[in-house]
Amino acid sequence: MTIYNYEGRNQNGKKVRGSLDADKAGDVADFLKTKNIIPVAIVASKQKRKADNYLRGLISGKVKIKEVLNFSRQMATLINAGVPIIKSVKQLLLSAKTRGMRQTLSGVMEGIESGKSLAATLNGYPKVFSPIFVNLIEVGENIGHLDDVFSELTDFLQTRIDNHKRLMAAIRYPMIVIISVCIAMLLMNIFVVPKFAALFSSFSTKLPLPTRALIATSNFILNHWLFLLLVLIGSCIAISYLLSIRKIRFFWDKYKLKFPVLGYLQQRIILAQFTKTLSMILHSGVPMLKGIVLGANAAENTYIAWQIILMRDAIDRGESFSQAATMSDLFDGSTLQMMEVGEETGRLDEMLVKVAEIHEKEVDYQLKNLSVLLEPMLLVIVGVMVALLALAIYLPMWDIVQFARQ
Repeated sequence: MTIYNYEGRNQNGKKVRGSLDADKAGDVADFLKTKNIIPVAIVASKQKRKADNYLRGLISGKVKIKEVLNFSRQMATLINAGVPIIKSVKQLLLSAKTRGMRQTLSGVMEGIESGKSLAATLNGYPKVFSPIFVNLIEVGENIGHLDDVFSELTDFLQTRIDNHKRLMAAIRYPMIVIISVCIAMLLMNIFVVPKFAALFSSFSTKLPLPTRALIATSNFILNHWLFLLLVLIGSCIAISYLLSIRKIRFFWDKYKLKFPVLGYLQQRIILAQFTKTLSMILHSGVPMLKGIVLGANAAENTYIAWQIILMRDAIDRGESFSQAATMSDLFDGSTLQMMEVGEETGRLDEMLVKVAEIHEKEVDYQLKNLSVLLEPMLLVIVGVMVALLALAIYLPMWDIVQFARQ
């Protein structure tokens, strides 16, 4: 979209000036004709467009997905009640709680007042409203069922939030255990090990290798803590930068799907989200190829998104949806059979919903039994760390007792 500055004359011959967002100058001229304004000059304002895009980028980063969910839910209610779109947006603007959402809705209201469609206006805020959101709003405007589309988008966003919570719930338990053990080991090296080291140094016996390694580690931490802190901060920044590189992120996303238990859970959650999203898109009347691309963009894993795009390419070459899904190696046999049946009966969107429900039930079952699956691995990790610490402390004490007896 480009901001055009226009100048024209109304029916009374009076000069009229203003600006309008549009794809091309002809759209601005058409808009002016609907207002009975004869266009005299239409000029693109590149500098204003850059500034506007920059401002929108800053705004977009401040809007959370929960705010978009509330916007979608409230718009569905208001439009269903017969409230005009512009009045609905204005009402939500007045009740917006965050500055970012207020600024976004203010821009949306200005765009609608200038003559743009709701979808075209929302498209100006890509970091707030995803391509799926904008495309479905456009479909809703064309078919006259905007309230139904907002209701579907509300369910879609709620599912996405729930899936994120599920994934965080799967990661939280092992991360808390591992971080707690690491903190305990760090505190031992800072406060406990130096006291044992002072005790052991008063004896002339040679310390065992585990003890010497533990004392050396403790001394290194105490003497170079600032350097280690800087290395830790630098590592976090470096990892964040490396994961922003497309190829590295691709291999990382592929590798983490192979993690025991957690990788499988993540894949099931993403596939459940993809199938449910694609079902919603197809049900709204969006073409298959475009719907698959939108579904791939919603996948929170670049490797799975790439596999989905390969499905799109296979369908574009003439393969059926179920055949393309088989070649992607993302779905199991029973899921593929359900897709094939849905395709043959012309009810693929309904069958994809059932596939998503199967994945979600499987994820729920795995999460309920997650502690049982992870406890053996966590016990091994904690046990090894505690055993090394115990050996490092008690082996020299045993030697000291033997030396005292002699």
